[in-house]
Amino acid sequence: LFLPMRKQDAGKRRMQGTVSLRNARLADKRWNLAFDRVSGSADFNDSGFTADRLMVTRQGQSGSLALRAGSGVRNKAQAFEAELSMALAASELLDRAPEMAWLKPYVQGRSLWTVGVGLPKGSCAGTPSVLQLRSNLVGTTLSLPAPLDKPAAVALPTTVQTAVPLGSGQIDVAFGKLLALRARKNGQQTGVRVVLGTDSVTEAPPTFGLAATGRTARLDAIEWMTLARSDRGEGRLPLRHVDVTSDQLLLLGSVFPDTRLQVAPGSNAMAVTLGGPALAGSLLVPNAAQAAIAGKLTRLYWRAAPTPAAASADSAGGGEPVNPANIPPLALDVADLHFGEARLGRAELRTQPIANGMRIQQLALRSPKQRIDVQGEWTGQGKAARTQLSADIDTQDLGGLLDGLGMKGHVDGGKGKVHFDAAWAGSPAAFSLAEVEGSLQVALRDGQLLEVEPGAGRVLGLLSLAQLPRRMLLDFRDFFSKGFAFNRIDGSVEFGGGIARSDDLVMSGPAAEIRISGTSDLRAQQFDQTIEVFPKSGNMLTVVGAVAGGPVGAAIGAAANAVLQKPLREIGAKTYRVTGPWKDPKVEVISREQSRVDEAAASRQVGLP
Repeated sequence: LFLPMRKQDAGKRRMQGTVSLRNARLADKRWNLAFDRVSGSADFNDSGFTADRLMVTRQGQSGSLALRAGSGVRNKAQAFEAELSMALAASELLDRAPEMAWLKPYVQGRSLWTVGVGLPKGSCAGTPSVLQLRSNLVGTTLSLPAPLDKPAAVALPTTVQTAVPLGSGQIDVAFGKLLALRARKNGQQTGVRVVLGTDSVTEAPPTFGLAATGRTARLDAIEWMTLARSDRGEGRLPLRHVDVTSDQLLLLGSVFPDTRLQVAPGSNAMAVTLGGPALAGSLLVPNAAQAAIAGKLTRLYWRAAPTPAAASADSAGGGEPVNPANIPPLALDVADLHFGEARLGRAELRTQPIANGMRIQQLALRSPKQRIDVQGEWTGQGKAARTQLSADIDTQDLGGLLDGLGMKGHVDGGKGKVHFDAAWAGSPAAFSLAEVEGSLQVALRDGQLLEVEPGAGRVLGLLSLAQLPRRMLLDFRDFFSKGFAFNRIDGSVEFGGGIARSDDLVMSGPAAEIRISGTSDLRAQQFDQTIEVFPKSGNMLTVVGAVAGGPVGAAIGAAANAVLQKPLREIGAKTYRVTGPWKDPKVEVISREQSRVDEAAASRQVGLP
């Protein structure tokens, strides 16, 4: 402290020093803030002060506080600056920002935040005080649909800027480059404008409700529509206008590229227009929670959405498990449905919520040569989830259907019926053949298994169980060198406890009849099967084993390579025992009496009828 005693030196007065704090308390009633255990030092002089490294505690959380005033500020347009770095709960921050109250149900957790505030100098009194917040949001979960489906462990650089006092102006938020929003509270109403694919918003928000534009890499359409129409009481934020384009639009378990989504609200429903190379048409989304989402689509080219490795098959974006009871009822008509490469023609889908899940009342697929009907239920969520499905296929061209499902060139023609019943723990996406309880029945007529490897001979094969998880259909991937015409294929396969069993699988053609019985362990990839070959008189059928897929086919191929090296008319009917791993089975020729004894013993051991 310098205080001149002479009058002429009065202008040279100056003051400077350092104040040390230890376990002090700082509080401000206007901001409803209080810090305990304040420790550190503050440097001051006659024109300001600086305290850059104060250690503080608030509500059990430690942090650091910086205070600067007068000559100590970094921004000379400010009279005062404060900056706090501390782990803060999302709920507390949202409680202090009424413009963002609608987000409270979807944001949980605690993250490290840096909070800065600046108060302008008197000459800048017309400039509002500004509060700025920054965080990477590690520790905070966003339980919103894509693209805002963020697990707690994932970083998302986020900034918030608003006027002080809170609620007196607009608030700007940027979630990295995913999206930016601008919100303003107008009395009891809040208006929000969202722009996807940017970190800033230039236009004013609507007076009330939500408007969204822009482009994003990923967007979950049904989840956002369900969220928009759900009634959350005081925090409800109705849609006003949506016009966004997504590189990957997530809808009905599929990904649709480069799709534009437009939403126009009405008095009782939202009108949704979809436009893209794989998805086009319109939906009507009623405001009433239990009313069906109805739609007429001119095209829907469905391909399975990729599942992130870190996400559960029963969850969305790695967040909470999906509750099927929350999925709204659907009533969709599609003029042109593709499933992978399969062109399935017209489709009708009807679903209905039930007490603990959803019911597929009808999934009907119709084309000139195919009729497919699926019904089922998805109940529970998380570990309690369970799926049950029943599918009926009536085909006039099995080869064409299999070609479309990715199994090209294996079957020509073929008509008949396939029925599949299956139940498993988990959501529909958790399907695993090794966990299925159910059965498959086939009755096919008049087709041909095609040549795959010229010169390799004819391979007698029927059913590739390994392909069922993807297609739930017969997969004729065992080969006949120059084609094998069949008059009929009949039989059934039972699934349970990780075991697949068939006692009556038969293929009959002009050249031979083949019967397969026994079991396949779908978990250990072991099998114990009996294959009987009955050549028909007057035919020469050389059998070899170039099998590409499935335990049954592998068994037949191994048997063929091991023992069927001469014309069938010379060796007559034979019975083969096939055991061991799928990739390297052991094949033995056995007597018919021994085969019956072995089959009876295997049936008792597995416990299947």
